[in-house]
Amino acid sequence: MFNNIKKEIDKDFDKQKNYDTILSKVEGVSSMKSFKFRYALIPLCVIIIATVGISQVNFFKTKEQQIAYNGNQWPTKEIYANNLTQDSIAIVPRWDDLTICQQFSIVEYDGSTYDCKYGEVPAANIGNNLGSTTLIGYDIYAEKTYTKNASLYSINSISSKCAIALQFEGTSEFYSYINAYYKPSTLKDFIKDLNLREIVSFGTIDYKYNYTDSEGNHHFDTIEFSDVDDEIIWSMLFSDTSLKNIHTDSLVYNTVIEIGVDIPILGYKNISCSLTEEGYLVTNILDTGKAFYIGKEKVEEFVNYIINNYEGYRIVYVDSNGNNFDDEMIQNENRLSEDSVVTVENNVIENVVSHSIN
Repeated sequence: MFNNIKKEIDKDFDKQKNYDTILSKVEGVSSMKSFKFRYALIPLCVIIIATVGISQVNFFKTKEQQIAYNGNQWPTKEIYANNLTQDSIAIVPRWDDLTICQQFSIVEYDGSTYDCKYGEVPAANIGNNLGSTTLIGYDIYAEKTYTKNASLYSINSISSKCAIALQFEGTSEFYSYINAYYKPSTLKDFIKDLNLREIVSFGTIDYKYNYTDSEGNHHFDTIEFSDVDDEIIWSMLFSDTSLKNIHTDSLVYNTVIEIGVDIPILGYKNISCSLTEEGYLVTNILDTGKAFYIGKEKVEEFVNYIINNYEGYRIVYVDSNGNNFDDEMIQNENRLSEDSVVTVENNVIENVVSHSIN
């Protein structure tokens, strides 16, 4: 049975390899590195979960709340999604269809690589001139290399360690380029270096709620809360600026809350800050992970505050015919869970592979 699950996982990886092959011609050409993430039609939800034992659910609810909850505590909000699969990925635009920032999306400055996220910087926010450079772009279809001169500038109130602005020769616009390798030492550095208070706006909050119904079916609900006051988020989650950035690639955590984040000046829309069961505040602002340990108590306090003070909606994904994707996912997840439990020297390993939805 375990081998059957492994075959399902391998099948997904094989599809991804087909996509990688399409972009293989641009290896070594820096301006194409971001195409894979920017232009692929990425499935809405591709989840591979591997857990040892059975993880705790209902982490932030009292026993009485758990008993009272029957899956219908929140009204339903339907979101329509088309039926694209992983076979539909790997669409790379033609050269003439790209903006100049997309054509020349990578620049080297002060020993670091900066990527364009297609944010435009108002002229009023442009600071000191940092010099000039020549960028390289590559047309994957014509197999042709282009070059373009540009002037580099600092962005007012944002450290050049985090982001800079470029103005291409013969143009009037300024585009922001971010340094994904920037790593703040503390939360204070992170907020100050990015001028985060001024440039960020928070969006919807998604609460990840897992439970098992009376028939033994596992449910993985997303409860969406809108119009949460930004000041509540700042005061409850970002107040202790002395916290160290302790992110490592080996850090493992379980997300409880995702907070939508927009940073227009840097070209970011609907990325996230997350809270975890383990007590971490985690974010992918500037594309790489940052993690600050705020404590389980603060995470629980924030979750309960949002649940008790804002109206939430249970998100359900449906296709154009009104079919509920969640029902299909639950059926497949439960079937795979039953078929994929392997006992090795008294250790239970559960492998669950969900269907991709877009």
